Amino acid sequence: MHQYRPQQQRADTITAAGCWTASLCVLVLGIAATAAHAAPVVNLSPTTYKQLTGIHEQIDKQAYDRALGSLKQLLADNTLRPYEEAVILQTLGYVQISRDSYPDAIRAFEESLALERLPEQTQQRLRYDLAQLYMTVNQAAKTANILEGWLIQAENPPAEAHALLGNAYARQQQYRKAIPPLRRAITLADKAQPDWYEALLAMHYELQSYQACIPLLENILRLFPGRSNYWRQLAAVHMALDDHTSAVTTLELAYRDGALQQEQELIQLAQLYLYTGMPYKAAHLVQEQMNRGIRNNAQSRELLARAWSDAKEKQQAIQALEHAVKYDSRPEFRLRLAHWYFEEERWRAAVTVLEPLAGSKTDRTSAQAMLLLGIAHYELGDLMSAQNAFQGALQSRQTRSSARQWLDFTGEFAQETAPESNTKTKKSGSNDPHAKLDSMGGKENFV
Repeated sequence: MHQYRPQQQRADTITAAGCWTASLCVLVLGIAATAAHAAPVVNLSPTTYKQLTGIHEQIDKQAYDRALGSLKQLLADNTLRPYEEAVILQTLGYVQISRDSYPDAIRAFEESLALERLPEQTQQRLRYDLAQLYMTVNQAAKTANILEGWLIQAENPPAEAHALLGNAYARQQQYRKAIPPLRRAITLADKAQPDWYEALLAMHYELQSYQACIPLLENILRLFPGRSNYWRQLAAVHMALDDHTSAVTTLELAYRDGALQQEQELIQLAQLYLYTGMPYKAAHLVQEQMNRGIRNNAQSRELLARAWSDAKEKQQAIQALEHAVKYDSRPEFRLRLAHWYFEEERWRAAVTVLEPLAGSKTDRTSAQAMLLLGIAHYELGDLMSAQNAFQGALQSRQTRSSARQWLDFTGEFAQETAPESNTKTKKSGSNDPHAKLDSMGGKENFV
């Protein structure tokens, strides 16, 4: 069967996209308030305060290019005090965010923080905003460096900050370090965030900590029931841990819940039934889905045939494989069907299914078909056709020994029965290949 494997998510591509987008919107919407109230007004000169007030009016009107020009003109004033310059640079950074000029925003924030003149609370907020900006330009190491210090100083940091730190570690492929902050974010969140669960799940996948994935996937399925692909992932994790019973149970629950809708999903459940020794369930599932419209193709029919065969329902298995051969005449289907015909002693049917494979003299599959074809002709009493087929089987190393034994046997048999009627009587004794067949468990094993 197809081996289930946990779906690998590249952890370094998991980002705090959801929380970052929301935070960025807050930054943009709060530009005016943040810049205007970053510090006590008494620390701004009347002239600077008046100019900043005018700039905020431009920002309120979303005239960001005009605001940018005004801020640059204001920064050119050599009489600015360090605190005023820090406030202007802070405002400039938020304007650049509104213009989607993140590198310029980063530069403005860095210069503002370097002056160390803003109140500590304002600087803390600015550091956090800067950490988020670093993530947008793929500088995860700088994000992590800022947040590590920021979280120590922050009072009651939000869940988003922990998620951002976890994702910063993930971007650097520091998967083990990413797990604690992501867990902390999930614990603190007022509302479950699927992106954070997926990021944490990706960390465990990268570390191959499959046991830790189980409760996480179960929580995802409970919190976000519409995400049916996680049923398959949970089953895959159980399979990776060799817990086949739990894997089957998981997919059965998904099937009953209506979460398995795609054809390949249903085929995988049937394959898992076979793999875990439940062929009747596999057969009934495939047959039921074929009745409901699953593609009636060779793959489905071949799977159905294997299921009925494992369930010891040979006639139904033969019927299913006969239909599979009609859709896809691949050699392995024909050989298997021929073996099943042999078990039922349906020699004429075996000849019919094997003859299309007997063309090439070198292909291993053709050699096997020639050997089986010879046996079928012998059982039908057609010694000449049998010997011709055995001659063809001599051309392959894999079937040469068996073909030679059959040629010797049929040659002796032909000599002994030449004066007699065409009715064949099997010869007993050590030279009879049938004796070897019986001792080796049948014609299929003999080949």
